[in-house]
Amino acid sequence: MSTAGPIYLSAQAAWDEQVKKFFKYSVVVIVAVVILSFAAVALMLEPEYKTRGNNVANCPSTIFTKSAVIFDALLICATQEVPDAKLQHAANVAAEWLDNDGDGSIDEPKVVGAMQESKALVIMSFDGFSTLAGLKLLPAAIAGGFAVQDLYAEETNTPGRRDASQEEVHHIIYNAGWEVAFPSVFSDQEEVGSKLYRIWKFSDDNGHYYYGDPTCDDSCKTGEFFYLATAAYLGSKADLFSDEMRLQDREAMQAAIPEIMEIFESTDYVYPTNHWPSGQYLHQSNIRYLGLKRN
Repeated sequence: MSTAGPIYLSAQAAWDEQVKKFFKYSVVVIVAVVILSFAAVALMLEPEYKTRGNNVANCPSTIFTKSAVIFDALLICATQEVPDAKLQHAANVAAEWLDNDGDGSIDEPKVVGAMQESKALVIMSFDGFSTLAGLKLLPAAIAGGFAVQDLYAEETNTPGRRDASQEEVHHIIYNAGWEVAFPSVFSDQEEVGSKLYRIWKFSDDNGHYYYGDPTCDDSCKTGEFFYLATAAYLGSKADLFSDEMRLQDREAMQAAIPEIMEIFESTDYVYPTNHWPSGQYLHQSNIRYLGLKRN
């Protein structure tokens, strides 16, 4: 009986050692699998996303070869197949949303501060990011804490098509800026119960607005509604071609949902109500570019 204790302890120590080895080898295997997976992704990446040391340093992935920084608040990163002119157009649209009266200064500093805190980012590809590009990009974007919105060159200022840059850039400024800076007015979260959320819900319940995409939840629909309400306020007929937004001008919104007019015209902040962005912005010193061919 005098040897039972030591024998037990010896067996327990051997077991503990085996467990340590198991976890050690498991970690090694997992790390190896991750490394091999990233290597495989890199090898199989489409040509658009394969750079040759010409990627720009201020973007969260090496797949980007050019970028624009607008008012030190919004970063736009573009792949090598995005024409310079498309990136410049999107950057000008962003500048117009932030400096809508065109005086060269930010209209609402609190929104810009919120965008800086949120690390607002627009990522541009030629015609949509592939799954492999997403596998390479998303971990870096998540690790960097970016608020991300995508945009395609093919849908940006293309003749014969609606210019989607106004919408996608508005989305990121709204999500990373307006609802962060003024949540009681702009939040898209039901539990916050913001003024905008209540207006969207009323509009949806009463047939003034409908968005049938099953992948778009209430939060998403609030943002989509706000963009189209902005289009109706500023008279962008190209964005009101469908029947999603049934109130298509200021008079109709004033009659049915006057609270949305209060949001646009409030003196508590400066919302862009001067003009609809066209991609023409005078004060180019508010935009910094990297990687353009002219540079």
